[in-house]
Amino acid sequence: MGLLLILGGVFSLLPVLGLWMLPLGLLLISADIAPLRKPMARFVHASMNLWGRLQRWWHRRN
Repeated sequence: MGLLLILGGVFSLLPVLGLWMLPLGLLLISADIAPLRKPMARFVHASMNLWGRLQRWWHRRN
């Protein structure tokens, strides 16, 4: 499934397929490959922190 999502992300110019497929495919593949688990976990954690900061900034702004 991860490889199919990565392949779909490569063809992101098509209307149904998009760049959202590429990180999701990498996330699924990293669950199976041991050396990629820790870097992907750090990336997900950093992304969630960034999302939380953006939400706090947005709520202070309004």
